[in-house]
Amino acid sequence: MLTAKGKPVLGLATEEDMGNYEEIMVNSGTMRRRNDPEKPAANNGCKWQNIRKPIWDKYEKKTKQKAKRKKKGQKGSGFLPSDPNALCERLELLMASKQAGNIGLRNEIVSICDELLRQKILSRDAYKNLMLALNK
Repeated sequence: MLTAKGKPVLGLATEEDMGNYEEIMVNSGTMRRRNDPEKPAANNGCKWQNIRKPIWDKYEKKTKQKAKRKKKGQKGSGFLPSDPNALCERLELLMASKQAGNIGLRNEIVSICDELLRQKILSRDAYKNLMLALNK
């Protein structure tokens, strides 16, 4: 919702709304400049200062942490959504793709299973069964 001057009305969005908006911004790449993807698509506007900049700062912090881990020789993983429904849908798709003969999906499947186990969506037994199915 915007005011008459085109500024966003702050405080109306719920945490869920902001989480969804953050996910859209990160996945769509609209936070970055088209001609220089290392820089944010920023301005001095109210929306940037109050809504997008905090998302950019959080995203950049995570990106720098991943780069630091990779420099130390640790494996970094790609972006995984925190939404368990999205993780389950992706896991189903990857398992079906693996069953169809695609290889090279193991790391992503294991990462998703690890995250679902961490979120207590998967039990230890279900996790073990998935790992056994993955190794067939």
